[in-house]
Amino acid sequence: MTDRTYETPRPKPRETIVSFLSRLSASKSANAKDFAYDMGGSFKRVLNLDAEMLSLLCRWGELSTADLNELLSWTGEGVGNARMRFRGEIFVSRALRSPVIRGCPACLREDVQTCNSSPFEVMAMRGDWLLREVAVCIKHEHLLVPLWRADKVTDRDDIGMRLTETLDQILQGRFDRPKVKASPYDMWLNGRLEDGSDSTWLADHSLYAASTFCRLLGAAILDLTIADISNDTDNLRAAQAKGFEIAKRGPAQIRAALDTLVDRATGVQDRPKKAFGQLFVKLSQDYLVEDDFAVFRQLLRDCVLANWPIGSGETLLGELVPKRLLHSLQTAAKESGVGSKILDQFLTEAGAFECNDQRAPSKKIFDAMRYAALLEEIPTLVGPIEMQTAMGATRAEFIALERDEILAPRTQVPTVRSPWSLPDGRALVEELQSFAKSGVADNLHWESIQQSSKRTGKAVGKIISEIRGGKIRVRLKKNVLGYHGIWIHKSDAGSSRKSKLDMSGEFTASVRDTISAYAFARSIGLRNRGQFSEFLEEGHSPAIRIQNPSNRRCHLRLTEDNIASFHNKYMTLNTMQAELGLHRNTISTRLKAMDVLQFTSGGKSFGAIWLRHEVTSLFDDNRS
Repeated sequence: MTDRTYETPRPKPRETIVSFLSRLSASKSANAKDFAYDMGGSFKRVLNLDAEMLSLLCRWGELSTADLNELLSWTGEGVGNARMRFRGEIFVSRALRSPVIRGCPACLREDVQTCNSSPFEVMAMRGDWLLREVAVCIKHEHLLVPLWRADKVTDRDDIGMRLTETLDQILQGRFDRPKVKASPYDMWLNGRLEDGSDSTWLADHSLYAASTFCRLLGAAILDLTIADISNDTDNLRAAQAKGFEIAKRGPAQIRAALDTLVDRATGVQDRPKKAFGQLFVKLSQDYLVEDDFAVFRQLLRDCVLANWPIGSGETLLGELVPKRLLHSLQTAAKESGVGSKILDQFLTEAGAFECNDQRAPSKKIFDAMRYAALLEEIPTLVGPIEMQTAMGATRAEFIALERDEILAPRTQVPTVRSPWSLPDGRALVEELQSFAKSGVADNLHWESIQQSSKRTGKAVGKIISEIRGGKIRVRLKKNVLGYHGIWIHKSDAGSSRKSKLDMSGEFTASVRDTISAYAFARSIGLRNRGQFSEFLEEGHSPAIRIQNPSNRRCHLRLTEDNIASFHNKYMTLNTMQAELGLHRNTISTRLKAMDVLQFTSGGKSFGAIWLRHEVTSLFDDNRS
């Protein structure tokens, strides 16, 4: 070292420790490695930010504690676990350390042009150039460009030596690129690094997590791969800008963007990884245990659970799923053990899918909780023989119960061979048995429900309705189990037969000009034959009674005028759907929301029938 007088350089804005050491050594006409040795240590110890070497650097470089802290903040200090503290925030080390050293050639050239000293005494490497998320120099509107590459750290950070090799290229403009306009993302990132300023939703989140998420989200929206971003700075900046445009506005906008990605994943086997790309991969692997990414993982997790059939007990983005929210037809078939075609029929009829839904089983998604009871029940359903046997009913009795819709199959799909619910049958038997009083049911005064129906011509559904109303006495036949052992008093069954219909003896009008009450009820979507017959019996809508001359049984039928009268006063879901052109689920939802109740009389319900005048005002905008 010489004894000549020299001027000690001052730290420049955003300069790093290594850069300052390089300029200080150049001012002493030495290289950094030799100068570190002259100070009393080694260059490597300076790179490791050894406390003793930093103290020596302060003494030789005339640095205050504030100067040193500022240099360290732009350099990045290791804090363990492959993490570094940079500008007061924690980053993963690889976000700040790379074999490739980038910089702004315009900044370096300006350093030289504004000072008469040696270029190596004035050219300063800025700390923000170290951060991989920084792509542009805001001051000069210039992209950061690779200046040199060195795998060995002591070679990479020997800034004076590397600048010696690149000085001519820098001064001659061979590193220069066309000017670029700083994006809102670039300005936001620059402000966060400069003084922590941030007026966006991201202000409460770490810069490492926020900047990384912006890049990943933007890449997913723009459908860019890792290679697309790594090999093209324009792609990188486009991804950052797009992601920031969305993320800065908060969770609602982020969720909307994620839903857009879901809508694009139309493939039969498209899973979250396909829909979200590296955003899903990174959050479920690289950043899985990073607390700073927790809010972003939760936003993505909520979106996945709302769109894919993730099963209970599965691990999603590091957390166990406590309960299934969605099923697909595919997963429901697998869990229930029921074929997807049969399951599809049940679920379509229950309203889970539209009738013309042609999506693949894996794409037919439905609410798992809403249809959980149905999914549990379907495997337990039985055929008619097993059903009537369990009930203790004869074939004729079972047919009559079905015809009068006292018992209804769980589906009307004709190809389903096991549509019956055993609990329904057992519940009916237990209910009717509960009306029984003690005593002997002799053959003289008592008869089965089926026998009574045959004798009186009264529908089984009507008889059961009167039993429930306490109008008919019930006893149990000794040694006869189940439904066939439920007997009723003959006089009650005969004497309770009333009609509020206008009848004219044996009505002789042509049957061809009328329709049976049962057929009409089915045509308007009513399945409970007994309820509709009772509705007519009580005179709520006109009908006629026609007697079959061969068996003397009377049947309720409707003329064209009777049908017109019904439609003028009442509506059902089927007639609303036909008249309004809306799906029945939409109609049901609106009726429920507006508290429009089904028609009742004297506290008695007759099924899904509504008064027309209470319905039509709700759908004025849909009526033609």
